[in-house]
Amino acid sequence: MEANKEQLLANFLNKKADKSINRGKPFAVIYTRVSSQEQAENNNSLETQLKLCKDYATKQKLTIKAYFGGTYESAKTDGRKEFQKMLEFVKKDKDISFILVYNFDRFSRTGATASALSEQLHNDGITVKSVTQDIDSSTAAGRLQENFFHLFNRYENQQRSARTCTNMREVMLSGYWPFATPMGYKNLKPKHKACEHKYVIAPEGKLLKQAFELKASGVIGDVDIIAQLAPKGLKITEKNFRWVMSNPFYAGYISSKLLKGQMVKGKHPALISLETFLKANKVLAQAHNVGILKFNKQEELPLKIFAKDSNGSPLTGYIKKGIWYYKSRAKGNGTNVNAKKLNDQFKTFLKLFETDSNNSSVLEKALENILKNKLKVQASDLVKTRKRISELEGQKEKLEERFVYENLPKELYEKYTAKIEADLAILRQELANTELDSSNLNSGVKKCLQIASNISQIWDSKDFTEKQKLQYLVFPQGIEYDKKNDRVRTQKINSLFAAIPYLTRVSEKIKKDNSSQNCLFSSQVAPTGIEPVSKV
Repeated sequence: MEANKEQLLANFLNKKADKSINRGKPFAVIYTRVSSQEQAENNNSLETQLKLCKDYATKQKLTIKAYFGGTYESAKTDGRKEFQKMLEFVKKDKDISFILVYNFDRFSRTGATASALSEQLHNDGITVKSVTQDIDSSTAAGRLQENFFHLFNRYENQQRSARTCTNMREVMLSGYWPFATPMGYKNLKPKHKACEHKYVIAPEGKLLKQAFELKASGVIGDVDIIAQLAPKGLKITEKNFRWVMSNPFYAGYISSKLLKGQMVKGKHPALISLETFLKANKVLAQAHNVGILKFNKQEELPLKIFAKDSNGSPLTGYIKKGIWYYKSRAKGNGTNVNAKKLNDQFKTFLKLFETDSNNSSVLEKALENILKNKLKVQASDLVKTRKRISELEGQKEKLEERFVYENLPKELYEKYTAKIEADLAILRQELANTELDSSNLNSGVKKCLQIASNISQIWDSKDFTEKQKLQYLVFPQGIEYDKKNDRVRTQKINSLFAAIPYLTRVSEKIKKDNSSQNCLFSSQVAPTGIEPVSKV
């Protein structure tokens, strides 16, 4: 009888010991990774990681429900696709109790962020288990040890980054280029060390040489040079064209932020002479400066850039026989209009937003009512916009890290960075154009009505700078000039001004029928912009 009791006690203790290894259900996933494509292709690290994780699962009698990773992903950020896919899986599958990794630096190298993520998983009943580091992460002491590993991995990663930057700087000081191959060149030894790279000029480079020579001549502009060489096979955007023209690599020199302004003679063949490079950049600088001096604050052209053609291309200006004109930047568009005529047309357009001072008190209350309703919608939109900006900034940072440390091709880096920056610019502009603030709503409405009482004359009396401020205040995204129909229109109107035409019409009805006044203060009043005055 006593022996049976001892056996039951032993069985109980064995079961309790088993639970110290597996506190939940005996199911796990395996995550493996290496840091670069070269590691994935040229060594057996992934296979080794997978084998050891499987052996551990077998020994601990764990059932593997899914495998993740098996590829190259940087551990410096937790935005990895396979990593995120794995996290989503384990959070949805309530049977999963373990994430098996070869060691903690395979899981993440983000330091405190990795610790916080591991703690969150632990709270959800999921333990991150390193099969080569004997730590029981189910205990407080074990989690403390795990946190030390995460912080050390982060420190080690920062040390490696610092060493990498130092090494790259020394490589460049020796005349070698450690980054992606520049446009127009071909690297005959792309998988070798930077000091062993062998660059030759590609067929595309010969076209770039012609582009430099054309630019240095000062005869034609960037767009025309690109158009002239495109049929021959040169595919390049205006932005990249200016980058190429200003890159001393093509004159045989190396420059980089890591060199802190120092210029080093490169080991690669020069595409053009230093003299041609300097001439091209002198023309580039002169063209930019002339544009600013000639048109930046030309009093006759207050609608410059602010006004766009029907295809969305900004209008610039020029003078001919003493008369100023607006013209579209787009080639072959044909939008060309007398500046005074368009200015007068815009002034007439502004009159649509003028108010009658006799109705100011009625309009003030009605406008406040409409804007309060819009504030509720705006609050939700602001949260979404800020979240999206944060996401895009994170994506941009990851691209920069991949470009510097993982040899992301320069063409892809520039392509995706440009797209992210464009999206960020739009979102930041949307954030900046959010003109409603509940704290100063009343004063804003009063100021708006004060300006609106004589807005066309106020605009006409101001100088170039003040005109532009007032224009963008009322129409944050500018205006569009439709040449075909000879009219001005806009899609975006400042909320403080957008409701004025609508409310003015309603207030006229009040004079005839007092019962109509209720519609001005109803919660169902037409929202701002429901009937925007969009053309004249």
